[in-house]
Amino acid sequence: MLSEILTFNIFHFGLIFARLSGAIFVMPGFSAQTISVKVRLLFALMLALIMVPTVSQNFPPFPIHPLELALLIGGEILVGFFLGMLMTTMLSAMTILGTIIAFVASLSNAFSFDAISQAQGSVISTFFVNLAMVLIFVTDLHHLMISAVVDSYSIFTPGALPPMGNFAEFMTSTVAGSFKVGVQLAAPFFLLSFAFQLSMGLISRLNPQFQIYFVAMPAQIMLALLMLMFTISGIMMVFLQYYQNGLIGFLEP
Repeated sequence: MLSEILTFNIFHFGLIFARLSGAIFVMPGFSAQTISVKVRLLFALMLALIMVPTVSQNFPPFPIHPLELALLIGGEILVGFFLGMLMTTMLSAMTILGTIIAFVASLSNAFSFDAISQAQGSVISTFFVNLAMVLIFVTDLHHLMISAVVDSYSIFTPGALPPMGNFAEFMTSTVAGSFKVGVQLAAPFFLLSFAFQLSMGLISRLNPQFQIYFVAMPAQIMLALLMLMFTISGIMMVFLQYYQNGLIGFLEP
């Protein structure tokens, strides 16, 4: 009995931990540098311990050859990494939106460090990414993120080769979808920029002595911020719906 526990359950626990650690170390919110690596490892260990009796029914037997064991663990880490990167890619819609708004508002040269994406970006991009993460945790969408990893065992069975072609195709479509959502959410700012530039051009042609440069930039920033104030609630509601729909596809029916 003791030998079965030491070989059977610990093997399943290790496989589950491999997939969870691969996901958590790139999953948005959990992969931030402000969170200690030890905390992330302990969180993955805790979840793996809880998941052992629920998802380990169809696990493969313990491989005899060490190379088979290494390939099995590597495949689980790859699946977890794919799921975590998928969630990060969907969040990049906020980065695209913030970059467009910063360009429209003449604030594209104002940079700040984004702790979520671990990169430097415009102030508005950083604001949108951090706001999106706050709303994801407030609305409990992070539960769906973890549930997507748990339910992924019904889609990606341990022991089977990861479908690399499907991974690449799905990741490509997710990148395209995130870019599309980011551009669609920035549509009001495109219209604002077109109308503003057209009006400034007409003013400069009608009154060439008018110092258009000293008026245009402050007015452009003010109008963009006013537009952001009126549209930010709708923007975040649409993004949260998009993020939820992207996670639901990995949940069991």
